[in-house]
Amino acid sequence: MRERIRQIMEAKGLKSSEFADKIDVTRGAISHILGENGRKNDPSKTTIDKILKTFPDISPVWFYTGEGSMLKQRPQSPMQRDLFGENKSIEPPVKSQVNENSQKTEVKTLEKEPDPPVIQDYNISTNISKKIDQIIIYFSDKTYMTFISKD
Repeated sequence: MRERIRQIMEAKGLKSSEFADKIDVTRGAISHILGENGRKNDPSKTTIDKILKTFPDISPVWFYTGEGSMLKQRPQSPMQRDLFGENKSIEPPVKSQVNENSQKTEVKTLEKEPDPPVIQDYNISTNISKKIDQIIIYFSDKTYMTFISKD
């Protein structure tokens, strides 16, 4: 596990002191784990949990066993049924990198103040009761279903 911690530090470009600060453990703890001071201690469960929490892209299987890839594999686009029962691929959002100067923001001021909203009270008489009579649902294949109340 000691060597895998070194690999994580190398992949993240961190020195042992930076790594300790990032995972919120003492620098001495990392020094002991890596054997930098002549001692070699195994990492505690708490330290392991902090490493995996701080670096969620690290595969826990790889971290514990050394098997497989260091980084978690992105799942293939999972399929999920949408509201209308169609299978659709779910793509994770893609972050686009935009040059800071490539988009300009323009702020326009209003020439005149908008009219204030009109707030009216609407009282429904207590002797009026409304009930749903029917509901119609239209489907993408140009069919529909009608639900009629049984009152």
